[in-house]
Amino acid sequence: MLACSPKLDWRTVKNESLGYAAFFPGKPQLIDRSLSYQENKLKQSLEFVKADDDIFAVMTTEIPVALANQVSAIEQLLKSVLLQQTLSPNQSTPSEFNRVKESSSKIGAIGQQKQASQDYFLDLPQAKRVMRIRWLIRPMADGGLYLYQVSVVRAQTPSNPMPSLEQENINIFFDEFRPN
Repeated sequence: MLACSPKLDWRTVKNESLGYAAFFPGKPQLIDRSLSYQENKLKQSLEFVKADDDIFAVMTTEIPVALANQVSAIEQLLKSVLLQQTLSPNQSTPSEFNRVKESSSKIGAIGQQKQASQDYFLDLPQAKRVMRIRWLIRPMADGGLYLYQVSVVRAQTPSNPMPSLEQENINIFFDEFRPN
């Protein structure tokens, strides 16, 4: 089983302050930043591990109560920013998110509930990489929301990149992500 691979040092990381637990293939790093949105600052945290040529990441955007009803617009903004970053200098139209599959994520402290979600594939031609992404929304204790972006970036294969984004170690990372 890949989870026991000596190359990958799988560990459960509980991030209580951001309301989730994730199964990373190594010790993650954490970067915080803020994002401007309608004269407000949204706190973003990126927890990630680079394992071989793959990057396993969880980005959390904290949406305050005052903006909770705008979560769809904020999610679209984040998607647009990500798509704009995929543009190469001679490209006028960004890549598109291609739905990979319907999925569900277990949520709650012991994973007692399931939240429907969808996994997307994004081609990053300039970097010669591909990305699998899942977005999840979870309420915060104060009435705000967490918007999670769970993703894996990997080197692009010459033919069909989809199978490389369905490998066991990637599926484990997505399946074991747990918003509390």
